[in-house]
Amino acid sequence: MSSVKKTASAEDQQQINKFARLHKNFLELKNELSVLNNETQNLGDADDEIMLLDDEDAASIPLQIGSIFVHYNQETASTKIEEAKVKATKRIAELKLRQTQLDNELKELRAILYAKFGDNIHLEMEAED
Repeated sequence: MSSVKKTASAEDQQQINKFARLHKNFLELKNELSVLNNETQNLGDADDEIMLLDDEDAASIPLQIGSIFVHYNQETASTKIEEAKVKATKRIAELKLRQTQLDNELKELRAILYAKFGDNIHLEMEAED
């Protein structure tokens, strides 16, 4: 087969640009999901540690809110952590839904662009280490 290069029309260029924007958004979502998953894990670990505290240490537990620490008793601290976990879990579900939507859009655009340009265009995501 000959490798005849096809020229990109304005519409093709718009589709390529859209793919690039969607891919960037997809990677940003992936990064945010990773951060939120770590945060959820850390909150769970913190809640477990709070449960293990003795009465003396459990009287004043510092929780970081923004750039300051606020001291709470064991019950309130545990409640605050649980609320943060619920909020993070809800956000994770929202981001996963959006990520699925973006992935579907990327697959559609990838199919369209590969149909037109074949091997002359590279739209595959790089494998991560």
